[in-house]
Amino acid sequence: MALDGKQVGAFHKSHGANIHLLDEGRVAHRKDSYNKAVVFTEYPINIGGLFEVKIEDIGGGWAGSLRIGMTLECPDDIKVPLGALDLYKSCNYWILSASTVHHEGRERKVEFNVEELKVGDTVGCSIHEDGKLHYYVNGQDRGVSWDDKIPTSKALYGFADVYGAVRKIRSLFHYDERMNCEDDSDLLDVTG
Repeated sequence: MALDGKQVGAFHKSHGANIHLLDEGRVAHRKDSYNKAVVFTEYPINIGGLFEVKIEDIGGGWAGSLRIGMTLECPDDIKVPLGALDLYKSCNYWILSASTVHHEGRERKVEFNVEELKVGDTVGCSIHEDGKLHYYVNGQDRGVSWDDKIPTSKALYGFADVYGAVRKIRSLFHYDERMNCEDDSDLLDVTG
């Protein structure tokens, strides 16, 4: 599937045990419980590129909502966590949960809350050329969400936790060039 002449990205084959991938890997559906539903992008996101997903289903009576962010870790090489917040102390993850971005055990508040999103809404994130993390809601840049410089010389993968009330998301992100973990292995140092 192409969007503006670019390939629409799929989710990686490594994902949480409660995820069922649909539509050639472009839809992640949590089939059970409220967790074990972390997904990663199949390929790295270009610097300045937007990792974006659309919420397609909400319900089930669970509290909490989608968590979304970026990581320096290649999905081929990681043990998929039960939930995104299991990684909040890692130096390789930037995670938005509710209205807080988490990284290395630190937190920063943002002026929006993903728990307020509804079916049809979109949310995404991008690392800009200056190494600053921006989040987008329904296509609108919500400003700098993490202003410590994030490495732009390393491959960055998008990830989402189809958590709580959110049961299904669709990828809207696209990429220009296809890299894989072998292509970027000389760039990554995920030892921490």
